[in-house]
Amino acid sequence: MRIRDFLISIGIFCLVFQVASVSGEPVHGIAMHGAPQLSVDYSHFPYANLDAPKGGKITYGVVGNFDSVNPFILKSMRNVARGSWDHKFGHLVFESLMMRSRDEPFTMYGLLAEKAEWPDDRKWIEFTLDKRAKWSDGKSVTVEDVIFTYELLTEKGRPPYNSRMKKIESIVQTGPDTVRFNFNDKADREYPMIIALSPILPKHAIDPETFDQSSLEPMLGSGPYLMDKINSGQSITYKRDPSYWAKDIPSRRGFSNQDVVKVEYFRSRNSLLESFKKGLVDVIEEGDPAAWRRQFDFPAVQNGDVIKDEITAKTPAPMLAFVFNTRRKTFQNLKLREALYSAFDFEWVNRNLFYNAYTRNVSFWHGSELSSYGNEASAKELEYLAPYIDRIDPRILQGTYAPLVTNGLGRDREVN
Repeated sequence: MRIRDFLISIGIFCLVFQVASVSGEPVHGIAMHGAPQLSVDYSHFPYANLDAPKGGKITYGVVGNFDSVNPFILKSMRNVARGSWDHKFGHLVFESLMMRSRDEPFTMYGLLAEKAEWPDDRKWIEFTLDKRAKWSDGKSVTVEDVIFTYELLTEKGRPPYNSRMKKIESIVQTGPDTVRFNFNDKADREYPMIIALSPILPKHAIDPETFDQSSLEPMLGSGPYLMDKINSGQSITYKRDPSYWAKDIPSRRGFSNQDVVKVEYFRSRNSLLESFKKGLVDVIEEGDPAAWRRQFDFPAVQNGDVIKDEITAKTPAPMLAFVFNTRRKTFQNLKLREALYSAFDFEWVNRNLFYNAYTRNVSFWHGSELSSYGNEASAKELEYLAPYIDRIDPRILQGTYAPLVTNGLGRDREVN
């Protein structure tokens, strides 16, 4: 089944690439495949709520501590204050040239750069900076800042930022507000997208000599928030910048609504949960089905002060599985592998350990159009698989193959 799923993914991947070229004209958004969904005159991202109330404070909680506020250096990399450049809490202080739309697969729209231009072969990408883009001290974001960022992070940044230049031939200022990245042979078609998502730092506010040292001094960025209160190892508080330059551009409208964002630090998961119960933390995530059932029935939940919500992902499901090393003679026996596979009683495990919280994958690309389940092999797939057709279970080609289902009692001897 994995062979067929892989071939389906490759077939569609190549097909999309044939239509993914860009004319070479500056565009408001770029996509890995095809064209961006939103037109040049879009007003906001579809999932942004323009009517969301502004103001107030939100407090998050994390387990750990911190001794630095610089998220881009190797020193203190595992102990850096969360939030300033953070995939979970948002890029509150620092920003990139473009911003990813979470409503589309790997598609980005203008942020610090209002437009981008690339050729069909994606050997280079050129960004036009938004003339309105400013650092939080009011100074304009410049091409010089962009070039400085790459020079600085290459010399003193942490992975992956210190290796970005390995795939870049040169960075050239091509106009007052334009900068071009020329790529070498190590770069692939995705790399321009990576560059568009990389952070940009202010040259005038950074001392290169001390940049790689841990520091608790507030850092300057172009984002919607300012570092306000820094309590080493305990909390960091951000306040909304009333003069934020991008509050009215389409890719930022409807976001950054709280006046204050605070991240509290705790020594253990248990202390974080207890603080949440007392109302010291506003939001908490739980990924353990057992804990979800056993630990979230406290009084605040019962009286409605705490809202529980289960989120169903609408993206392809990740795969968690045992993979046999068939280079070992023992596992080259198909019947042995089938026997070991049959011994795993998913229904019993799911019911007794995980409160039936999980759904078993029936395909390597479960939950997406790339899944082979329910789809009969096409003529093109059969052509690819012709040399191996005698070794493939017919149910896989018919799209009907599914994992074994037991009675869930933990001792089902009828499974074969």
